[in-house]
Amino acid sequence: MLGTHATAAEHFKAVIKRVYGAYAPPPDILVSEWARRNRVLPKGTTARPGPFRPEQFQIEMMDVVCDPNVHEIVVKKPTQVGYSDAVLNNIIGYYIDVDPRPIMLVQPTIDNAKDYGKKRISPMIESTPSLKAKIRPATARRSGNTLQLKEFPGGFLKLAGANSGTGLRSDPVPIVLLDETEGYPADVDGEGDPVEIAKRRTDQFTDFKIVEGSTPAKPKGFSRIEKRFEASDQRFFHVPCPFCGRMQGLFWRDPETRTHRLVYQLDGAGQVIPSTVGYQCIECAKLIPERHKQQMLDAGRWVATFPGRALVGFALNALYSPWRDIWADLAVEWVEAQRNPEKLKAFINLRLGETWEEQGFSLEPHDLRRRCEKYSGDDDVQAEVPKGVGLLTAAVDVQDDRLVAVVKGWGAEEESWLIAHEEFFGDPGQQQVWNEADEFLRNTWKHVSGRMMAIAAVFVDSGGHHTDEVYKFVKGRQQRRIFTCKGSSESGKEILQKFTQNNSYRVRLYMIGTDTAKDRIFSRLQIPAPGAGYIHLPSWAEDEYLEQLTSEKRVTRYRRGRGMVREYIKTRARNEALDCEVYALAALYSLGNMTVRRLGELAEEANEPPDPKQEGRTKEPGARAGNRSGWVDGWKD
Repeated sequence: MLGTHATAAEHFKAVIKRVYGAYAPPPDILVSEWARRNRVLPKGTTARPGPFRPEQFQIEMMDVVCDPNVHEIVVKKPTQVGYSDAVLNNIIGYYIDVDPRPIMLVQPTIDNAKDYGKKRISPMIESTPSLKAKIRPATARRSGNTLQLKEFPGGFLKLAGANSGTGLRSDPVPIVLLDETEGYPADVDGEGDPVEIAKRRTDQFTDFKIVEGSTPAKPKGFSRIEKRFEASDQRFFHVPCPFCGRMQGLFWRDPETRTHRLVYQLDGAGQVIPSTVGYQCIECAKLIPERHKQQMLDAGRWVATFPGRALVGFALNALYSPWRDIWADLAVEWVEAQRNPEKLKAFINLRLGETWEEQGFSLEPHDLRRRCEKYSGDDDVQAEVPKGVGLLTAAVDVQDDRLVAVVKGWGAEEESWLIAHEEFFGDPGQQQVWNEADEFLRNTWKHVSGRMMAIAAVFVDSGGHHTDEVYKFVKGRQQRRIFTCKGSSESGKEILQKFTQNNSYRVRLYMIGTDTAKDRIFSRLQIPAPGAGYIHLPSWAEDEYLEQLTSEKRVTRYRRGRGMVREYIKTRARNEALDCEVYALAALYSLGNMTVRRLGELAEEANEPPDPKQEGRTKEPGARAGNRSGWVDGWKD
């Protein structure tokens, strides 16, 4: 009997201990200290594998969540400053191990969430013993460890997509982490702003934390992260000048004078001289070489522009990147971007962590006429396909009384050439007009090298009044990589989205972010000289074609329920040429990233004269050639 009482007493003590442990306050430890003690960064996920060592500027970004007076934090950042691994993941690990509670991490899409769970969260758990001990291994009988859900004593981590209203509103949580919010839709499932939906999950908690971080991706005035940062206390990381000791932020341009702080010299060819690159101190005006950067970062501190504001905000740019010497590379990128609006926009967004301020766009047909050229060929005869083209794509736009087809040639860094433009008049509800279009798409075009090039991919618009006819046409031709597409004008959508086969004909239907594609096309039409992204137009292009290519303009207007939005409106009755340009670009991307990256190599291969022994043998477009990667092989050698 005595033994029974003793056993019961021990059991009671164990229960009391577990109850106490569940309600005890978290240990007095900050996120950064927890990370130093516990995190091990696995190879393949970071440039610095091994025990975690935070940069000075990362510490406060992590530890501020432990301040009981801070509830909302916003981070406006460039790429490659260690935000995901050193800030976001450490906050997650801290709440799993030290202060367990439900957490929701929101990515732009469900697919992004699954990808993040697989490539970031799971490796962190596996390489961190304190986390691995608290999250049970995934088994067939247990559903508490999946790519989107990690259960642990005292809480769970849920990874959701901003494109799913159901996932955002399903659970009350005190910790909400919003990642890459610039990629979120303006409205999800007709329920409103996904950021606001996610934030409402914290309404039941007085000690809630909301962390919102993103690289700017939308124009000035439309950027979600910019607006949030401007409402914050606006903290910038100040570092000391190694010569005079003056504390200052590292800015590409001085916020007040707008003068450039990163200074460099150019050689006679207009190229950056790496040895001359340095940061000019705002106080002593001495040029600081990048070799002093690490000691400057180690001695830095965050300084708030508007101390006292409830919303805490951090802003960084690539000048702070600690992984390697990068200042000379940034100078080179900046100089090269001056002639290319696309590259300049990417530099400002991705490197500087700032928003792109768009200028008014106006391009008239006569502006394009000046760039029309003769594609040089033998004996002063215009070549069908000029040097520089590595593959062809095509687009078919469906009108009520005709089909319009365009063939585009693509070269290194997406430099492009208009190769053919044809119209097939007739009722698209009748088979004859489709037969004519099919015959056209089976054509090959002669490269200046003598090779015959076939079309590698075709997109056919299904958004008009003849959707069934488009599906019927595509159904028997998908082996030739002829697919159907439909445009979506929602701002911020990727140009090429995943295809669906949810239609009665079970054909591939690709959704296209048309506004994003038009942004890219109009930027490229402003590039002044051949090179990356430049759009070549042939001398045979008719005025009507050029008018259609410039038939829309971008405007900003108020839309009820959406606020101010950017959209394209027609300025001329016909815009088929512009639509075909969009579809042909999307068709290129459907060939895959590997093929797009190899466009320069493919152009070099195409420029080799054909082998007489192989002359007359035709490869079907879409058939793989040897061990060449991608779907590029439509040449008759």
